[in-house]
Amino acid sequence: MTALANKQPKADRLPSPNYDNRIIPVEFLVLHYTAVDLQRTLDIFLNPEKGVSAHLVIDRDGSIYEMVDCLEGEAKRGWHAGTSQWQEWESFNDFSLGIELVNFNGNIFEYSDAQYQSLQQLVTQLKDLYPALQNAERVVGHEHIAGYRGKADPGACFDWPRFFSDNYPEAQAPDRPYVCPATMIKTLQSTAKNEPKGKDQRNQFWESASAKVEELVRQNQ
Repeated sequence: MTALANKQPKADRLPSPNYDNRIIPVEFLVLHYTAVDLQRTLDIFLNPEKGVSAHLVIDRDGSIYEMVDCLEGEAKRGWHAGTSQWQEWESFNDFSLGIELVNFNGNIFEYSDAQYQSLQQLVTQLKDLYPALQNAERVVGHEHIAGYRGKADPGACFDWPRFFSDNYPEAQAPDRPYVCPATMIKTLQSTAKNEPKGKDQRNQFWESASAKVEELVRQNQ
């Protein structure tokens, strides 16, 4: 394990109002992408009218934000997974932590080295706090538990082999296939050439693109 992984991650606390004030058993870690930039992500998670949250957010520069309690050994129930199922498990909000990686669309945009490094630091700490997460099989993407309703994150550009090598070097890496169709990925790559320059317009552009991805993925299930 690298020296970097042994560092305690520094997280800014920005408590979201969108959570249930009860302690959950942590059985899984679920990875997401935001589809918008950091500020828009924080605005959404801090808005009680939106009704969504994640436990943790990792920005492109590796900065970490704790939005629902989980880093002190007790986890509150966040609202990140929605209707979800995988194998014999259902309703992942009831027993999982959610980490959002800032990325406009993880099916065409690479994640940054800083994000993988911060993710490694977090997973090291979370494995110590929640024994179930010592099992590599207990880390999934949102697309693996909710792809049937169109979720496609963290997407084709998330490097699962790197993630498992960084965080579970002794384990055989589980298979974590992406669900976004190749035709949609090509369309997204072409669409990216037309993205607007303005901050608000860019967020709206990629939120709309992600909605279209969800619709297509849902139709293909």
